[in-house]
Amino acid sequence: METSENSFLDVGFANFQFYDIYVIATVGEGVVLGKEEMAKFYEVFENQYGDKPFGYISNRKNDYTINPLYYKEIEKYNINIVGVATLCYSKESYDMALFAEQFFSWPHAAFYTLEDCISFITEQYKKEKKAGL
Repeated sequence: METSENSFLDVGFANFQFYDIYVIATVGEGVVLGKEEMAKFYEVFENQYGDKPFGYISNRKNDYTINPLYYKEIEKYNINIVGVATLCYSKESYDMALFAEQFFSWPHAAFYTLEDCISFITEQYKKEKKAGL
């Protein structure tokens, strides 16, 4: 699978690195992700991937806050997330990822390496493609 970076986007409170089958998002330090910020996330995803399946990797290198109920907003948008991987840097960020997991309607896992995140997303993508055939 092709994993070279296609593009980069900075929306002020977060930046996105886009690849063929996944996106890596890094939210800024101290940001509070509210309804408007989450709507921007989904707009970015829709513009980049349309209805093409893709995975989301959350790079939790910074400390930020989100109301996990906003994950449910995804149903309003025309996007097809095959899975979510959270890249953790501490036990606290790992525990937060596990807590947030209960609010996701798609496969999720937390890891301490980017390679593990990419492997997880790649596997979810393959499952989605196989199921769609």
